[in-house]
Amino acid sequence: MQYAQLRAFHAVAEHGGFSKAAAALSLTQPAVSDHVRRLEQDFGVKLFDRAARGVELTELGRRLFAVTRQMTSCERDARQLLASAGALESGTLSLVADAPDLAIKLVGAFRRRYPGVVVRLSIANAAECMQRVLASSVDAAITAAPQVHSRLEARVLRREPLVAVVPAASPVARRRRLTYEALAREPMVFREAQSVTQQLLESELVRKGLQVRPVLYVDGREALQTAVAQGVGVGVIAHAEFGESRHIRTIPLEDCQVQMIESLTRLAERPSSNLLDALFETQPE
Repeated sequence: MQYAQLRAFHAVAEHGGFSKAAAALSLTQPAVSDHVRRLEQDFGVKLFDRAARGVELTELGRRLFAVTRQMTSCERDARQLLASAGALESGTLSLVADAPDLAIKLVGAFRRRYPGVVVRLSIANAAECMQRVLASSVDAAITAAPQVHSRLEARVLRREPLVAVVPAASPVARRRRLTYEALAREPMVFREAQSVTQQLLESELVRKGLQVRPVLYVDGREALQTAVAQGVGVGVIAHAEFGESRHIRTIPLEDCQVQMIESLTRLAERPSSNLLDALFETQPE
């Protein structure tokens, strides 16, 4: 049994004749007649009583017509679903980010343009973001991880310099700018080794020939800012990562030669997606 045979049967039953069914399906009348005849022959059944004035459904034909009505309804629903997704009226995107603030800005701008699309956002460090994209477990990532893999396609969303973050009550907070040498004389709080911020900081310390023994290691920018606010030490973050607080303040690093580059990243080899294409065209607000 072929789907074309069922469609032909349904059209004849719905329109009451082979000619009208052929017109509805944009087929020739012999083609429609052949589909119905083959369906009857394959199962050894009779679906229509043929007469000079037209055709009438047999009892079995009426029962089959009830089934094909459901089939055509499902086909119509499927077409509407696919058409709406193609028009960006519905659908789902799964994202992972290591920069929640930037991710929310991007998702917010995207949702204002396409309110019918559902976005699932999870938070992870840069290394985990890249692993999920490469494993195709998410559609895209918003991450500061270096975009060096040949399988990836990326669009830069933000470039930010590194800044020092210090306790607001400390004497160093009165400085307008800091050098790495001055920063290294303070007790320092370091991020986890997988942090892109930490990797950039360490490359700068090596460039300046500075050796630092941190007083504390923490996971995540929030933990670093909390530790600084408690007076444990000073730290380094990207300027955009700073969360407003009366307990800490940021100070520019006057000899900083690196930037935190955050990108929207996806697999270049994945099939084309209207949703992802639209996301890549969206600017965070």
